[in-house]
Amino acid sequence: MTDNGRVRVAARLRPRNAEELILDADFNDCVELLPELKRLKLNKNNWSSESYRFDKVFTETASQKRVYEAVVKPVVVESVLSGYNGTVMAYGQTGTGKTYKVGKLGKDDAAERGIMVRALEDVLASTILGSDVVEVSYLQLYMESIQDLLAPEKTSIPINEDARTEEVSLPDVSVVKVQDLNHFSELLQIGEANRHAANTKQNTESSRSHAILMVHARRSINQKAGDETVSQEKDVKSNLVGGNGLPRVRKSKLLIVDLVGSERLDKSVKVTCSKRLSLSIFLLLPLANV
Repeated sequence: MTDNGRVRVAARLRPRNAEELILDADFNDCVELLPELKRLKLNKNNWSSESYRFDKVFTETASQKRVYEAVVKPVVVESVLSGYNGTVMAYGQTGTGKTYKVGKLGKDDAAERGIMVRALEDVLASTILGSDVVEVSYLQLYMESIQDLLAPEKTSIPINEDARTEEVSLPDVSVVKVQDLNHFSELLQIGEANRHAANTKQNTESSRSHAILMVHARRSINQKAGDETVSQEKDVKSNLVGGNGLPRVRKSKLLIVDLVGSERLDKSVKVTCSKRLSLSIFLLLPLANV
């Protein structure tokens, strides 16, 4: 991938739902999207506007597949499967479709599948049964407490940092080996059922916690002894473990984060320009192989 040294940001506007179409029959959009220019124009009133530039801009007609392939798939396929760690975060106001875009299972319609399911599908498709391992943990951060969504009895989970390697770990969190995509969908469904939600002023079923999916991939690297010198340069950029013996294993981690939606009405553009600014922001953090 190019331009890995900075956070990349994509914006997506969701379509109005049935209730909004009725309430906002005479609604004039305060947001003007310019996908070809990668810009979003915010019209505050008839004479004032502001323009913002993103790495990607998606209109309300953009499909789940299109957003995933343009924003997330490069992180999964080109980076995580090559031994790097990658992170994707969804940020936005309550009701902007973050959880739908990130965690939708799509059991009845595969076209509706969200980022988590699509990412695991790509990861599993690139692994070899028997030699490679894909494991997941699913957490929520609620009221400054880390809780295990796959084992809800585990609460107030501590965060440990290795003083020597500076590696951060959550030793009490459940780590489940994924068998196939159906198995992962079942785990995701369990986690979503345990996630804290509430009826708010802006959303009748709003997720009130940050949800974090951690995907750990370990892939065997078959390498002949004569190829070791040739691969040394590549090893500098990859997360490889193992001694001089063969085989070697490439480790990587993917984090997909669904941030809780903002409910700060007094600070929201949604109130000043319309009843709705259904904008989700996707943050792609710089890659790392630590």
